[in-house]
Amino acid sequence: NVTARFTQGAGDVSDPEVSYDGRKIVFAMRCPTANVVTVGDAPACTGRWNIWEYDMTAGGFAGGAFRRLTASTSDDDVDPAYLPDGRGFVFSSNRQAKSRASQALGRAYFALDEYERERVFNLHTMNSTGGAIEQISFNQSHDRNPVVRPNGDIMFSRWEHVADRNRFAIFRAKPDG
Repeated sequence: NVTARFTQGAGDVSDPEVSYDGRKIVFAMRCPTANVVTVGDAPACTGRWNIWEYDMTAGGFAGGAFRRLTASTSDDDVDPAYLPDGRGFVFSSNRQAKSRASQALGRAYFALDEYERERVFNLHTMNSTGGAIEQISFNQSHDRNPVVRPNGDIMFSRWEHVADRNRFAIFRAKPDG
């Protein structure tokens, strides 16, 4: 259990994805703020799902190095996948604060599902250092489980649940949305 020092038996790891060269693994991890381990000078555990990377280049599987790519204390980031050519990652997040229509007006809000019960997950990308996060899908249902196809397109599932419809459909997008 390579994440035990963070989770300390009270956390979760999900969605592992191996890099194209097989030397790194990106994944989502959530651990409670009661876990006092740190990354640098900051607490490692925020109580929310964040994206992490485990690099086995120098130390092999048992001696790899951890790097937290997102550090949200109010949003959840899950389902990471590597983009080709070291361009970074695609992931799902409920961090949406603006829609394309209201970005120009500067109004912030959290996107809610069709029934306004919960915040929805939309697709986002970030660069290889965890910066330049950009939302690339805009939807009232959850966009999850992105997979990068051989041609560079992103295939993902969307939970459509409005009125009598309740299904998971498969969609495709370019990495820039």
